[in-house]
Amino acid sequence: MLIDDMEHHDAVKIMITNMIALEATVGLLRGESPDEIKSRLVKFSRFFSKNVREYAKNLFTPLDPPGLIVIREIHERYGTEGLRAAVLHVVLDYIEQLYLRGYDKERIAEALISGKKERIKYLLEEAGLEDCIYDHLDEILGDIKASKSPSKALTKDLEQHREIVRALSENGVKAIVVEGKPYSLVTGVRKVKSLLRKKGMVAVGLVYGDGVFKEKSIGGLSTGIFHNEYIGDVTLSEIASRGMEIALKTSRDGKKTLYLYRKRWIKSLEELL
Repeated sequence: MLIDDMEHHDAVKIMITNMIALEATVGLLRGESPDEIKSRLVKFSRFFSKNVREYAKNLFTPLDPPGLIVIREIHERYGTEGLRAAVLHVVLDYIEQLYLRGYDKERIAEALISGKKERIKYLLEEAGLEDCIYDHLDEILGDIKASKSPSKALTKDLEQHREIVRALSENGVKAIVVEGKPYSLVTGVRKVKSLLRKKGMVAVGLVYGDGVFKEKSIGGLSTGIFHNEYIGDVTLSEIASRGMEIALKTSRDGKKTLYLYRKRWIKSLEELL
């Protein structure tokens, strides 16, 4: 099968790392035609950045990245069942990587629901594979353990990560903004560590409960009003008047969330605390 070719092995992971590739894969699983998928995603991409819009516009053309081309070829040759097998391949690889990083069964089960911004859960549901994975998780982990063992360095890294996330959460931090982009605590701490290794210094900001504002809509249309669980409803100008940096996150359905923070530069992970 195509996915077993070494050059294609990692390429298909694009379905969990790229939003447009994810939605294109889901569209194929649902039986949508390439034209239907492209039309839907071109409209959907209007809420996002220029590079996302360009990605959607070039969908199902020679300009597709290698990973999506392989996904298309799998679907054309083997149909929906072949694509489901590709999804299964990606998820099993994800489980193996978590195990090698020192995750236990409970943490892996949790990651299958919330990991990769819930893309894993979304893919499993659309492919009809959630029961297959959850019901056989013990067996899957048994096979992995029989051939490999967790890295001690990665296990130590995971423990440090957990401690920092736990401390931030206990201090009321809801999100971390890293170089202008908001992340959950788990993802944010990992992102900070990665960038510190590469650059030595990173711009971050901690977001507390009174700094998260979710856009309110009526009938799918924006109202220009944002809600905070502690403050209530406010306008964008009122948010801006607080004199803090603002990071924006847009969900799949186009809804916006604003995160208020004070930017600072750090040189170590411990400086987050």
